[in-house]
Amino acid sequence: MLNLSHLLCGQRSGSEELRYGHVRTARSSGDPPRPVVVWALTQTCNLKCVHCYASAASAPAPDELSLHEGFALLEDLKAFGVPAVLFSGGEPLARPDALQLIGYARRIGLNATLSTNGLLINDRMADSLADLDLRYVGISLDGRKDVHDKLRGMRGAFDGTLAGIRRCQERGLKVGLRFTVHALNLQDLDFIFDFCLEQGIQRLCVYHLAYAGRGNQFRRYDLEPNRSRSVVERIMHRVVQAISEGHKLEVLTVANHADAAMALLWLERHRPERLEEADRLLRGTGGNRSGCHIASIGPRGSVHYDQFSWHYAVGNVRREPFSQIWTEARDPRLAILRDRQAHLPARCRACRFLTVCNGNLRTRAESATGDWLALDPACYLDSEECATIESTRVSE
Repeated sequence: MLNLSHLLCGQRSGSEELRYGHVRTARSSGDPPRPVVVWALTQTCNLKCVHCYASAASAPAPDELSLHEGFALLEDLKAFGVPAVLFSGGEPLARPDALQLIGYARRIGLNATLSTNGLLINDRMADSLADLDLRYVGISLDGRKDVHDKLRGMRGAFDGTLAGIRRCQERGLKVGLRFTVHALNLQDLDFIFDFCLEQGIQRLCVYHLAYAGRGNQFRRYDLEPNRSRSVVERIMHRVVQAISEGHKLEVLTVANHADAAMALLWLERHRPERLEEADRLLRGTGGNRSGCHIASIGPRGSVHYDQFSWHYAVGNVRREPFSQIWTEARDPRLAILRDRQAHLPARCRACRFLTVCNGNLRTRAESATGDWLALDPACYLDSEECATIESTRVSE
């Protein structure tokens, strides 16, 4: 995640230590990386979203982790020292014992966040979530009412999601929106910004399309690189405008690390006084950290190098603890991801932004080309910006 509010304007949200601090600590100590863990509690979902990276379904996956297996997993994550657990799905609240698992995570001292579509947040559920003292509740919204309902596959989804948002806000929970931008809802980007500002939403995460799950079949609606670039420029404009007007909205982009380069290019032109700090933060984080500082666990215990890589498992917590899988890194992909630069295409290796991008999203590259170490087609930087000579580009 790239925090544009912080990078462009210096606005702090309180999550900077989570985003930047644990990376520096792990590197300086020489210990194995402690990742933020995205745990998909269940495959079950009450919607049929066209871009779902998890290919969620109306029923649970066979033999999902039991309640007690979940408790053991959370204990291992706590002992290992992960900075946070994000409870996801499917729709995590569709799992009957979801609150028990989230509650247990909080009792043993894990930072916990929730990713949900909001439809199951009735008054009782909202009360329960507030009692759990969650760090954050992220709720997905795809655009205006007709657009959202169509993309989510259910009439009335928009109204239900808004009701869930308001119930969380009424109980003092920090709420953010998750918006995946593509050709079918690009026109609603400004609506989403306006909605956040008008409704007092505290965070907006704009996702680029990841070619995973149903999102891979949906990729024909992904934005072409130049349009994606224009979207990022529009987001940056809205961020600067909102903060200059006194709003405290935290805006992040997700799943395209070319955005880090764009942020630095923007600062070079418009706010050079911010450039040194932004460059330091981005290079300290190191760009895409799949397999290092982000991990995913599937409903049946499979371990993945990020939440978009369900097609490839590096282990399973039923066979060995997550901490052991992550520390020993016996899987060849996991080992490469932690020291990947020499394995990336020549254009990436020659790019001056390699240390803030790190080759971008490997799942998108694999889905588009069949080669998980190929160029990510979502990179929208040109060769002059990358300082890549034309002969290197042609060789690719």
